[in-house]
Amino acid sequence: MESLDDYLLKFDAPEIIFGFGALKYLGSCCRRLGGERIFLVTDPGIVEAGWVGESLKHLEAEGLRYVVYDNVVSNPRDFQMEQGAQLYLEKKCDVIAAVGGGSPLDAAKGVATLVSNHGRLYQYVGCNLVTQPIPPLICVPSTAGTGADVSQFVIFTDTRDGQVKRAILSRAVMPDISLIDPRLLFTKTRSLIAATGMDALTHAIEAYVSSLAWSLTDPHALHAIELVALCLQNATERMDKFSMRGMAIASLEAGLAFSNAILGAVHALAHPLGGLYDLHHGVINSVLLPVVIEHNLKYSIEKYAKIAGVLGRCSNGMSPEEAAGQVPEIIRDLSNKLGMPTRLTELGVKAEDIPQLAVLAQDDLCMDTNPYSYSTHEIEEIYHEVL
Repeated sequence: MESLDDYLLKFDAPEIIFGFGALKYLGSCCRRLGGERIFLVTDPGIVEAGWVGESLKHLEAEGLRYVVYDNVVSNPRDFQMEQGAQLYLEKKCDVIAAVGGGSPLDAAKGVATLVSNHGRLYQYVGCNLVTQPIPPLICVPSTAGTGADVSQFVIFTDTRDGQVKRAILSRAVMPDISLIDPRLLFTKTRSLIAATGMDALTHAIEAYVSSLAWSLTDPHALHAIELVALCLQNATERMDKFSMRGMAIASLEAGLAFSNAILGAVHALAHPLGGLYDLHHGVINSVLLPVVIEHNLKYSIEKYAKIAGVLGRCSNGMSPEEAAGQVPEIIRDLSNKLGMPTRLTELGVKAEDIPQLAVLAQDDLCMDTNPYSYSTHEIEEIYHEVL
């Protein structure tokens, strides 16, 4: 079997500006990218929290005109991105700025894709089907978890036939600049901080055990895991600056890792659930992560043993199998401390939907880089285990 040493490898990342107060550079960054009329993508919650108002002041300080598009919901729909692209073109905008969590950031990338590539969003589902460069794009994440501000993914809900969550993967959709200001995290609820933090942990673990992991993705993945173990519980309980900054870095590094190494079976199983039931992605990941790891263990023992140590569990005198076997228990313990759901039935998932979910999960591109590609029958068993 060929190893990654037999291939040319690459690592893609945007320009990153990080720190408390980073949002003040939004206007100057838009100007630097050639912007005169900015298309600002966000959602009503970010508007209410005051971050859009502050963002507009920074745009105005640079003499920039702007159009605000806030018709974005959780698990953003294809038609919202298509409407946004139409508005962008009608208003003759030239730079896209996104302020918000994963949904506005993904929506902005979907808008950007359609502005220059045209057509319908579903036409670009898969790998490297976005052929034309997108407009300049700046992302300001308001949560610490999705990594959408530094990734090559667009995740959206395809509404052509029901609601199916789809993934676009292309270097063309990577933002030009990520402005990461941990201040934005302080307007989030504790439950959202917990959910997005578990999303970051899932990104990091799946990127580390991915079949495309390599020496530039591994350090980011491992450091993100370490930071989540150190900071997430404190971030939800105390919301202190140290923990919030740590989670912002964890999200960033997990995003850099999975953008380049891709993901795995947790995300493959989570995407259909998010589409069909319109559930929060981080909550689904938290439920699925331990059971998927239990199935994955034998395919990547050494790496999961390493993860156990990074999560803070002593493995002295243990075999790799014993050390690795601790990981699901550690994650379940963290989820319990955060008050996260532990069963899919708590989220409203129905047993009769599992065959349909399993077909979609098996076809998800994230399954391709899991340590083992599960059949639809095996996926059904995993869903039932955690139902």
